[in-house]
Amino acid sequence: MTRSRLLDGALVVVTLVALAVGTVLLVRGPEVPTYAETSQRQEVRAATERFAAGINTYDVTDLDPYVERMTPLMTDDLAEQFKVSTQDLLARFAKAKIVTQGDVDQVAIDSIDGDSAEALAAITVTTEPENVAFGKPRLRWRVSLVREDGDWLVDGFADVAVEDAPAQEGEDQ
Repeated sequence: MTRSRLLDGALVVVTLVALAVGTVLLVRGPEVPTYAETSQRQEVRAATERFAAGINTYDVTDLDPYVERMTPLMTDDLAEQFKVSTQDLLARFAKAKIVTQGDVDQVAIDSIDGDSAEALAAITVTTEPENVAFGKPRLRWRVSLVREDGDWLVDGFADVAVEDAPAQEGEDQ
């Protein structure tokens, strides 16, 4: 009977140790090396910057190079939508000879996993001629990216509404 109690005790100890290790691994989750996560974040940030700056930098009198420059940064579906909307929308402003320059002020990664990411971008757009108001000078975008063949491509983007700052005491509302 001593031998069976010893065996039972050993099984209980092994079970408790296995349960503890399993719980720790479950709570901690899969370990992704820090360098891999940092590298992915940098890739997503760079892809978002290239896209946000590029799509806001164009000359309405010469749209073909703009489309050629931008389509490799997007998924096939978004690139097709972009081609159609560019010709329809921007070509209307050819007489004004608008030239814009987009500068990315900041990019923040909202979420990221192995094959998709969401980023937020703050962009400042300058327009020439300056007296032509076209769009907003400051943009905030949510950019959705997917990983295809090792590259981060933009799959969609949307304007993020920015609330006006609350009026300070004594200011007109």
